Amino acid sequence: MPKVQSEKRKVANRHNPLHVDILGQAGVHTPETGLLFQKKGKAAKKSRLSRSADDDEGEDADGVVPRRLSKKILRLVEEQQHHRSENGPDADSGSELDSEDVDRDSGGEDVDSEGFVVIDGEADEEDELYVQRVQQRQGTAAAAPTLADFILEKLRQTEEGESSGAAAEAPEEDCSALPPKVVEVYTAMGSFLQNYRSGKMPKAFKVLPRLQRWEEVLLLTQPESWSRQAMFEATKIFTSNLSSAGAQRFLCLVLLPAVRSDISTNKKLNYHLYQALKKALFKPAAFFKGIFLPLALEGCSNREAIIVGSVVAKVSIPVLHAAAALMRLALVPPPQWLPAVSVLMGLLINKKYSLPVKAVQACVAHFHRFAERADLLPVAWHQALLVFVQRYKFCLSEDERSMLKEVLRVHFHEKIGPEIRRELLAKQAALVLQQQQALLEQQQEASPDVEMA
Repeated sequence: MPKVQSEKRKVANRHNPLHVDILGQAGVHTPETGLLFQKKGKAAKKSRLSRSADDDEGEDADGVVPRRLSKKILRLVEEQQHHRSENGPDADSGSELDSEDVDRDSGGEDVDSEGFVVIDGEADEEDELYVQRVQQRQGTAAAAPTLADFILEKLRQTEEGESSGAAAEAPEEDCSALPPKVVEVYTAMGSFLQNYRSGKMPKAFKVLPRLQRWEEVLLLTQPESWSRQAMFEATKIFTSNLSSAGAQRFLCLVLLPAVRSDISTNKKLNYHLYQALKKALFKPAAFFKGIFLPLALEGCSNREAIIVGSVVAKVSIPVLHAAAALMRLALVPPPQWLPAVSVLMGLLINKKYSLPVKAVQACVAHFHRFAERADLLPVAWHQALLVFVQRYKFCLSEDERSMLKEVLRVHFHEKIGPEIRRELLAKQAALVLQQQQALLEQQQEASPDVEMA
């Protein structure tokens, strides 16, 4: 007869698997930990107790915040309320910096105590004076286009098309005014965006890019009065949901005026607006056509060029987009040139991309045009020329190097000029070394034949 199995055989294993013991010590309950024998239950209990003690550190035995900490919190709240009552509700908008945003973006930027990004480069005073002289000579520059100007121009074109074209079957009321409910909702949303600091955005704002007439609806929210945090969230929503052309309009008409206004007021850029510029690079074509090129061609200051250019220097950009932007800047004629153009060109050149031949030729032609100018050029121009010859000296032909030498004879900087000349002569030195090495190899190949003879 077969042996009768005793009930003791049904007892669980003498020891648990390793992963079950580890989970048991960590306090993680699984189906396996409930079935197998817990040999280290006391150790797991001790670890749970020690962990709960660490979590409750700073609290009393009854789970109440300590008296000293509560006094400190109340004192900070009173100071904040007193500060807002004196300076208004928007006084601390520039210095408010949410730790959640910093942890989420983690761009690695240095931020000061007031919430502004610290940029390494500084604008040269002589270059700023040069810009002021040029602007005074050229007269008052035309104001940058705004969202309201764009909408008015669009409505004017629509009215002209309706009057000159065939008679439309649809009534004119459908094309002229927005529904009253839409006007009411998005007008009220403007005050929300003005005081926005953190949290979720309204669903009505998230669906705004999907509307056919989103520019007109967006104007109801008064984008010029948004908080910096709201501008950052709006940039993420619009750049990710709009096409490249639509994102270009948003960046040029909404984000760019906010960035320039903040730099003009504070001489620095707020952290949230800086992060909005980085998010705008999600679509490189829209960024270059909506922010980078308009900023350079409308006549910006060196400080604006350095701050916006630092975003381009930190973020990876497709080579073709960088080359196209560099060629467009190289086409700026000397009469319309400003130091900011050279600052932005130097930042693109310093990314060390393998540029197309046409881009290199355009840069050489750009610098050669200044040979006809006899006036003193700012330092930014000499720095851009130095960076160009340092990065692409081995891509230049003999004719191109002679063109740059001709420019160097006219515009020679006492400190930067010798470095530019040394870089231009590096190609000749490399050719001489190659010729010498070739002669040595020929002599070494011929020497065994002489010994054999």
